[in-house]
Amino acid sequence: MGKISFKKKLTRLFGVLLIIFILSHFVPTPFYVMAPGIAQELSPLITVENGYKGQSSGDFMLTAVASQRATVWDYLYIKVAEPLGYELELMEQQLPEGMDMDRYIELMSEMMDESKLQAQAVAFEKAGYQVEINGGGALVVEILKEGSAKGKLQNDDVIIAVNGEKIEMASDAVNIISSKEIGEKIQLTILRDEEKKNITLKTVELKNNPGKASIGIMIRTSNLDYEFPREVKFDTRNIIGPSAGGVFTLEIYNQLVKNDITHGKKIAGTGTINLEGELGEIDGIEQKILAAKKAKADLFILPIENEADARKVSGDLTLVPAENIEQVLDYLAKIKL
Repeated sequence: MGKISFKKKLTRLFGVLLIIFILSHFVPTPFYVMAPGIAQELSPLITVENGYKGQSSGDFMLTAVASQRATVWDYLYIKVAEPLGYELELMEQQLPEGMDMDRYIELMSEMMDESKLQAQAVAFEKAGYQVEINGGGALVVEILKEGSAKGKLQNDDVIIAVNGEKIEMASDAVNIISSKEIGEKIQLTILRDEEKKNITLKTVELKNNPGKASIGIMIRTSNLDYEFPREVKFDTRNIIGPSAGGVFTLEIYNQLVKNDITHGKKIAGTGTINLEGELGEIDGIEQKILAAKKAKADLFILPIENEADARKVSGDLTLVPAENIEQVLDYLAKIKL
């Protein structure tokens, strides 16, 4: 029996390596890749009725994190090369325990809708208009297995107060609970089948939200009612979640007032918004900063709580950390042309 030639051995080895290479691009892992996403101009996506759309010489841009299931190749590349802004997260860190992706996307879409309403309310008020927006508390839509609410709260409970503080919007409950220390006791006042109950829970730390106090529930605003002086149309397509609330507010405000507040600058940003105009902390700040830098943004507006992490990758990008929209508007008013 003759020997296999060196050329044939090399061909076989190449074929095996090629198969491994191809398979590594398709075989999934239990990880997701978190990477810099888009920096999307908002003026084409938001239109205020009878507003000053088109007047702006600059742009407001929302920023997003790109997320996809990691293949073996993705895993090896990120572990070895450590590219800036690319992170691996286990699927259990992406989704609340016991929740499937379809349900999670549905909830994030609802949170986006509420964020749009809050952005409109704040923008109209800052522009001098009267607005009316009311909620009937925080409706419990999902109870997570790892939270302290498990076995004590039920779906369709409505939280109307936390530690005696009235809750109208879901964001009110989120802001109060997340401001507490992990392990701290809080008292919830809820409506269950139209009966008022008081329930005491301890805040806990969730796997997919480390370092933050929670009780392990997903909520939305109950009986949301609003009335605005003008219609605002959004075309945000597949963008979901509440983290663009701050920049939505700025774009709407800029279409309501005569003076262009961008002053010709490309202004990217992130941060949730509540009815008091406060900017709330978000996830994925490093990826969003990198997306803004790629889009050649001049400024980046962000919640003050995210500043330390943002500075790790911001380089020469000017950061505008703020507690609320008022501080952002004050900063923009001082920009020199």
